[in-house]
Amino acid sequence: MNRSKLTVLLSILAALLIAAPYALNNAPVVKAYAVMSDKVDNTVRIVLIADLHSRSFGNHQKELLDLIEGQRPDIVMLGGDIFDKNAPLKTSRDFIKAVSDAYPCFFVTGNNEFSTGKVPIIKSFLSCCGIVGLEGDCFPVKGNDQYINVCGVDDCKIGAKALEYQLENTKHLRDQRLFTILLAHHPEHIDQYLDYDYDLILSGHTHGGLFRIPMLSNGIYAPGQGLFPKYSGGLYRFGKSSLIVSRGLAKESSGIPRLFNPPELVVVDIQPKIDGGN
Repeated sequence: MNRSKLTVLLSILAALLIAAPYALNNAPVVKAYAVMSDKVDNTVRIVLIADLHSRSFGNHQKELLDLIEGQRPDIVMLGGDIFDKNAPLKTSRDFIKAVSDAYPCFFVTGNNEFSTGKVPIIKSFLSCCGIVGLEGDCFPVKGNDQYINVCGVDDCKIGAKALEYQLENTKHLRDQRLFTILLAHHPEHIDQYLDYDYDLILSGHTHGGLFRIPMLSNGIYAPGQGLFPKYSGGLYRFGKSSLIVSRGLAKESSGIPRLFNPPELVVVDIQPKIDGGN
């Protein structure tokens, strides 16, 4: 090997060594978004937890709970795949018990809850903890002296007709005067959600596209969307509606580690609209 080729090889190896700690970082980060609306007079702060997959964050989930507490949310929303089909349910139960003691919480199922074969047991446990399981429901909820609508639907594994029925039900139940959130695990059904004029849709499921290439790609692959997913993580605007997709808190997906894609806790501030705001 000549000197120039050796120099290039050593440079590549050095770059990989420098990037490795960031590329494989599994410490959760906080990702904050602001959505403005003339339907609110006070800011309401939402924390979105998605795709925990029974992962442990310290003894009795203390690290994750401390991270949530630091955000001082008004409402915590659990966007599906909190439980994992291949992991003990206890880890997620510890988290559920603690978070439900501290905040008003709402939950929708993800595909992994259905894959456990224990959805009725999970929903019963959540209900005993005071967490509202949303399955085509919509409730006015008060946070920071401000009412908003909180709606949600089960995972699409319930079937297309059942999902449509649940979406229709949220339309009839909600107070049209209030800012309305839909909690739904799968972002790839956004075209269907947009038919119902929600102000904000919160989703997960994508795991951030697993691998990210900084400055080139927001995600390489997401279940339900395939290669180079359109909605892998972040904020997407559709006229008067917005979609926020969490990259989730799971350490990996089906044994595949995340790359340049740290787990994240999503914080959403729903703020009063000011002149020129959007």
